[in-house]
Amino acid sequence: MDAPKGLIHFSNTPIGNELNDSSKNMKILLGVINLAFVVSAIYWPANLLLIAILLIVIDVILIRSLISASALVPLAVNLNHPFMESEPIAKSEIMVKFSEEWIDPGVHRLKLAKDSLSCWVIHRQDDDLTVLSIWDTNLKESVLNRHLGVINQAISLNNAVNGSNDEFEDARERESLESTLLEREWLPEEEIDVQGPISRIFSNE
Repeated sequence: MDAPKGLIHFSNTPIGNELNDSSKNMKILLGVINLAFVVSAIYWPANLLLIAILLIVIDVILIRSLISASALVPLAVNLNHPFMESEPIAKSEIMVKFSEEWIDPGVHRLKLAKDSLSCWVIHRQDDDLTVLSIWDTNLKESVLNRHLGVINQAISLNNAVNGSNDEFEDARERESLESTLLEREWLPEEEIDVQGPISRIFSNE
């Protein structure tokens, strides 16, 4: 997933590298567990069946988590965005890619929904809950919510650098508007707790 010209894909930012490191650690853990199975099979052959069952269960859980962690967040930022951990010298920019093209998400936080055709839909949390894009993906709901959590953090930080209005608190007051969109199945938001740079950014405010 190539980033637009002049922007850096989230996976190549310092924050994205932290998440990539967690994926590498998970691969190492998976290798250690499989090695432990081989050793156990040699020294405790009588318990081979039980060990094999436990290994399969653990491997399935770790592999599913690894696939989720390895999925690329459809986000790109420029050098002035706080995700780059450098002092901004100009306007911060972000773009997202939910379908075929990269687009500017704007200043409003985003919300995930499912329409009547079971398609993933991304809405802006503005006064009209306008549709930003269809999300063309086969990823699970939990993964999409984690990705959207990262994107919403990026939008909030982008607003802070550019002096734009953060619509997060205003969005709470618009919850009643959702009742007018009964064909939508609103999904809970889930943000990744990215430690380190993001925490330092907010703690300094």
